[in-house]
Amino acid sequence: MILNALRIPAALIVLSFCSSVLFAAAEKNPESLSDTDSKAFSLTDDAGTVHHFSQPAQRIVSLIPHSTELLFAVGGGDAIVGAVQYSDYPEAAKSIPRVGGYSALNIEAIVALKPDLIIAWPEGNPTRDLSRLKQLGYEIFVSDPNTYETIARNLENFATASGHKAEGEKVAADFRRQVAQLRAEYSDKKPLTVFYQVWHQPLLTQNGDTFISRAIELCGGRNVYADLDIKAPQVSIESVLEMNPDVIVASGMGESRPDWLDAWGQYQHLTAVKTNSLYHIHPDLLHRPTPRFLLGTRQLCEAMEKTRQKQQSPED
Repeated sequence: MILNALRIPAALIVLSFCSSVLFAAAEKNPESLSDTDSKAFSLTDDAGTVHHFSQPAQRIVSLIPHSTELLFAVGGGDAIVGAVQYSDYPEAAKSIPRVGGYSALNIEAIVALKPDLIIAWPEGNPTRDLSRLKQLGYEIFVSDPNTYETIARNLENFATASGHKAEGEKVAADFRRQVAQLRAEYSDKKPLTVFYQVWHQPLLTQNGDTFISRAIELCGGRNVYADLDIKAPQVSIESVLEMNPDVIVASGMGESRPDWLDAWGQYQHLTAVKTNSLYHIHPDLLHRPTPRFLLGTRQLCEAMEKTRQKQQSPED
């Protein structure tokens, strides 16, 4: 992490002279004062920790695919010197040296890259490895957006941290605008109950304190497991059958529709099965809190709208 540098006071006469020159130049050219002013700034991460920078980061290690994508979205991709497995968007991200993955981080490789900013996700990075980095003197900038607004703030934070504040403000504003449009479009739609299936063995879902659940809400739905305490709880088939959702959505691990999504078809009494409301959305569009999450959100909203139409015309 770039820390604020300590400055030794100079002689008063030197300070007085420099101040006079500076303000005289500012009178002739108003922009000169900001150009020579300190570049120091502070940013608050998603854990509530305040980080102090003396200047924008020059060597960033991104320990999560979504932070890599967010940095590229605001023009900071060139500053990334290390990334983890699955940091594959945009195309340029694929050529960044790898420093580990979800199961383990390569501490030696990270240290060798001499990062001045490390971005991590405590829920997705090994606690032991993050603790080791802290022991070595690195501050960890936490990125864990779970709402549309925190995604926008991450865009702004990463833009500022990488020296692209203006671009970040522009991208974040556009992101917020699109969210508002979707909310206005679907806020008055008939409510639908939704089961989001993360995986099949074990059967995992998401609770209400996740960005995927926010997407369900924005589209006029209710996550049937929103009230559970754990963010990614394991549930049973019997529980899902009891919840009897209007819609079942899954992403799986790739572009292909997972076979286990269609396995729900055997339960003919399920409301979602009766209307053929078993939908697949690419995981990159729903599992990453980035601007592309809006594409996944729109696909989810459109799928849920199909279900509303089917419920109105069951004979179709």
